[in-house]
Amino acid sequence: MTNRNEMVERKKALINARKTMGKFEYLQLINFEEQKSYWIHLFQPKLEEILKINSKPTYEKIEGDREENYILWIQDCLSFLKNVKEWLIGVPYCSVWANVRVLDYAKAIEELWLFSETNSFLIADKSSGIIVQTFSEEKCYEIHIGKSDVTK
Repeated sequence: MTNRNEMVERKKALINARKTMGKFEYLQLINFEEQKSYWIHLFQPKLEEILKINSKPTYEKIEGDREENYILWIQDCLSFLKNVKEWLIGVPYCSVWANVRVLDYAKAIEELWLFSETNSFLIADKSSGIIVQTFSEEKCYEIHIGKSDVTK
């Protein structure tokens, strides 16, 4: 019975994820990543490390600035993703990962900021093994960047 419930929950999550992805103009859905995929398994330990309470951010910015300045700051900090045309993202408000085509780097970052819960979002690059998690923590906006070994 649990397997059936899991399948129903997954289907609901995929329906919600498809609706959410329909809001994006500059991230084009390629497909949804399977829950037990190699990539999710590869990135999960680094993501867990990033999400630990005392993890050190790669970049941080004190809250209180204008929204457009945060977006520009994130675009600058993540400029190494500028020429990467496909990302694996955590779909906002869903427990689903999606492979997406990046149509415009700056606009895609802006959309992730605008459409994500509390401006928190997740991007991974399969080609380099880099994973990025952004979130707000104690009056500070943080960007955490980690790297997984894609050669395994």
